[in-house]
Amino acid sequence: MLEIGYEMEVDFLHFILPQDRIPEGLWRRTGDAFEGCVLRVAPIENELVGRIAILPEAMAKAGWLVGDLKWRNIARAPDGSWRMQDLRKHYDTRKASVFMVDYQEYTLTLGACGHLRLHTGGSPFFPNQRWVEFETGK
Repeated sequence: MLEIGYEMEVDFLHFILPQDRIPEGLWRRTGDAFEGCVLRVAPIENELVGRIAILPEAMAKAGWLVGDLKWRNIARAPDGSWRMQDLRKHYDTRKASVFMVDYQEYTLTLGACGHLRLHTGGSPFFPNQRWVEFETGK
C-alpha cells in the first residue's frame, strides 16, 4: 500500500508545472483496464488526431481496432490549455458487439517527464486517463 501512495505522489509531481508543447508523438495508456494502448498523435488534414497504433487484448475484446480514431479535435483553447475529444465504445458483452460510439470532451494536460493526463475538471490532479510517452527503442 505504501508503494502505491509513493507512485501517486510522484505522478502528482509531474503536473505541478505543466509543459507547454504540442502533444504529438506516441503515447501509452497506464493505470487502468486499457493499459498498454498506444496512440500515434499527428496532424492529419489540418487536424491533430490520435489513432490506435498498439492494441492491448482487453481493448480488442471490447470492440476496439488498430487504426481507430481514438482522439480527435486536439486543439489549443483560448486560455492556453488543450481540449480534445476521446472516442468511447459501449460494448454489449452478451451480444459481443459494440452498440454505441460517442466522443467525450476532455482537457489534455502535458506534465513533466513525458506524462499526459485527460481530465474533465479544471485540474489534472484527478485524471480520467493517464498516458506516458512511448519509447520505441530507437
